[in-house]
Amino acid sequence: MEARIQTAQTVDSKSDRAIAGTDPHPCRKPVGRPPRAGIDPVAVIQDFKAFLQGTFPELIRWFGELPDPRRQELCKYTGAHIWCQPLMTFLARFGSRNAYDQMRNSGQGPANIGEICGQGADDPRFGEHGPTVTCSDNAAHHARRVDPERVAEIPLKMIRKLLKRRLLDDCRLFDTRQVLVVDGSVQEKCRAGFEAGGKTARNGSGKTARYRYVLQVGLLGPAGIFLPVMHESMDMHDPIADKEDCEINAFVRLAVRLKTAFPRLSFCLVADALYAAKNIVEICESYGWKYVFTLKEGRQPSLWSEMLELLPLVPGNRLLLEQGKESSSRRDFRWVEQLLLGAKHSCNVILEGDITSESATLYAWITNFGHLTDERVLAISGAAGRERHRIEDHFNVQKNNGAGLEHVFCADPTASKNYYTLMQIAEILWQLFIKGWLKRLFEWARRATQQGLARALGEGLRNCRLPPKISPIGQLRFVT
Repeated sequence: MEARIQTAQTVDSKSDRAIAGTDPHPCRKPVGRPPRAGIDPVAVIQDFKAFLQGTFPELIRWFGELPDPRRQELCKYTGAHIWCQPLMTFLARFGSRNAYDQMRNSGQGPANIGEICGQGADDPRFGEHGPTVTCSDNAAHHARRVDPERVAEIPLKMIRKLLKRRLLDDCRLFDTRQVLVVDGSVQEKCRAGFEAGGKTARNGSGKTARYRYVLQVGLLGPAGIFLPVMHESMDMHDPIADKEDCEINAFVRLAVRLKTAFPRLSFCLVADALYAAKNIVEICESYGWKYVFTLKEGRQPSLWSEMLELLPLVPGNRLLLEQGKESSSRRDFRWVEQLLLGAKHSCNVILEGDITSESATLYAWITNFGHLTDERVLAISGAAGRERHRIEDHFNVQKNNGAGLEHVFCADPTASKNYYTLMQIAEILWQLFIKGWLKRLFEWARRATQQGLARALGEGLRNCRLPPKISPIGQLRFVT
C-alpha cells in the first residue's frame, strides 16, 4: 500500500451497535416497476356529462324540438330520451341494437340516461317502478316517423357552434380556407331480397343483395380529427332513364345544400380522382371554393399528357426536401400551371414523389390555387392533398371498431337515414371528448384504445351513478 493512502479504521462494535429503526419499509426496493393506472370508467362517464354540458348544452333541447307525432298524454318517454337511446348505442360502440338492449335497464343505466337526456328518476311518468330506458324497437319506430332533413340539421348546428367558438381557426389552409374532405361509402349491407331504397349487386354466391350508399363531407379539425358536417344518401332512382343514383349526382345535390348552409364560409374541397371532372370544377368555381383533387392518368388522359409535355419546360418549378441528414428518404415536388381542363377551365397540377430506400410513391393533384411557390405547394400537399385519408380512416373506424357502419340497424329507409345521422352526431361528440379533453388530462387515456374508452363509457353508464350536478368543462384544447 502506498504511503499517501489512508488506512481503513476499525469499527468499535460495542459503541456502534445496531438499533431498531422506526421506518416500516424495507431497505430493498420492490421487484418490478410500479403499475400504471388503468382506465377509470367513473372518470369517463362523469367527464362525458361535464363535456356535454360545457360544449353542447343545447343538444338535448335540439332533440326535444324535433317533430314528435305521438300523443304526449300517452307517452312514457320524452322525445329527447328516445333519441338518446341510439345515440348512446353509437357512443359506447355496442355495434347493434340488440347489444344495447341487453344492458340498457341494468344497474345505474336508466338513472344515468335520465340525467343525460333531462328526464330524471323523479319524472312522474315513470311511476312507482322507477326510471327505465326505452327499447330499440320503440326508438326505431319513432325514427321512421321523423323527417331525416330535420334530424340532419343537428350536426350542422354543432359545427356552426364550433366555428363560432373559433375552435377550428388553426386548421384553416392559408388562414382563410376550411378544408372539407368528401367521399362515398357503403352505409348498410342490406338483407337479401330487401326492396326499399338502395342499389342492387351480386355477391359471391350469385344471390341478389342490396346496398345503401352515402356521400359524406366533413371538416378537418385539430389533432387530426375529422368532423362530419353533412351527408347525402345515394338511393334516388330515375324511373324514366332506369338508372340508379351515383356519387357525382349526389355531390351536385350536396353542394347546393352546403352552399346554402354556409353561404359566406371559404372552403377548400379535397376528394379523390372521381371528382377531377369538368362539372365538379364548375361547381367549385361558381361557389368560390378552392379544390385539391387527386389526378390519375385514366381519369383525365389529355390533361395528363399535356402535363408530361410541359413539365421539362419549367425546371424552376421544383422543390426537394431531404427527410433528415442520415436518412435516404426525400420528397420531390414538381408543378405545372395553367393547364386546360375542358374548354373553359384551367387548373394547376402538383406532383409529389415520396422516395425512400424501400419504395417510391407518386402523388398527383389538380388545384385552382394560383401563384404556386415552394411554401404554397408544401402547404397544399401537407394540409389538403395528403390529408384525404382522414375520411377513409373515419369510415374504417365506424365499420370495424364497433360503431356499426354497414350494419342494418333498421330496414325502413327513413329510420336508416336518421340512424346514420345519429352515428355522425356521436362521432362529433366522441372526437371532441376524447382528443380535446380525456387525452389531454389523463395519462391512461393517452395509452388506451378508442374501443377501450368506449367500453369504459358503457361500464360507467351501467355501474356508476351520475351526480345530479356536475360542473361543465371549460375550453377544449387539443394535443397533437
